[in-house]
Amino acid sequence: MITIGIANQKGGVGKTTISFNLAHILSIKKRVLAIDNDPQGNLTKSFLEDPDSLSGNIFAAYSDDNPTPQPITSKLDLLGANQKLAEVVDMDFENIYKLQDVKDRFDQKYDFCIIDSPPSLDRLQLAVLSAADYIIIPVKPAPYSLQGMTDLFNIIKKIKKRVNQNLEILGILINQADGRNLILEREMEETLRETYDGLVFKTKLHKRTAVEQSPALQKPITEHAPKNPSTAEFKRLAKEITTRIRRAK
Repeated sequence: MITIGIANQKGGVGKTTISFNLAHILSIKKRVLAIDNDPQGNLTKSFLEDPDSLSGNIFAAYSDDNPTPQPITSKLDLLGANQKLAEVVDMDFENIYKLQDVKDRFDQKYDFCIIDSPPSLDRLQLAVLSAADYIIIPVKPAPYSLQGMTDLFNIIKKIKKRVNQNLEILGILINQADGRNLILEREMEETLRETYDGLVFKTKLHKRTAVEQSPALQKPITEHAPKNPSTAEFKRLAKEITTRIRRAK
């Protein structure tokens, strides 16, 4: 099972929407486990019309229990979250490794695991970094988008050195480009590509109403708006991700 964490300590960069649609698209051909590791539970709400119907709660893993993933489709399962997950920050620090135990437990059942992380560098974020094989970092082509990147890269470097030697940054993903300030967006994109070179994905995701509606309606963009340009963008992203993983092996 290849585990991909979607991480950035900045909020509002689209981590949940990316996690939701990427999990659905990968599950067209592969077996996928989606994990919501954010107490806000937004990924869970994207999958379930009634979040109270959640049966597979990732909090159980942090409480020394073995959660059973909740089926979403024939090839896609969910370990969701709710506000209960916030209690992890008050638990023993060693509990951050419980997410690694989940990964090991389901290693042979799924091909991919997509983990949505909280918008903060707290224990739940560290748990994602400790369990993931790869990290995708979404950023907006906007002022201050580079702020905090250095901190995140340093944390990833430390986790790789001390905890998870397999951890790699799969790429930086430009998300929510809207074209309203095209010159500024181009400048920010050029800065990102010059600073991080080949780490930045060639695929760029644009801000569109259909994408924003997708998780709210519990429908991936491929079903909600199959002819929308964003559907093609997400498919290209999934292909670029799998290509990068093949090359990294």
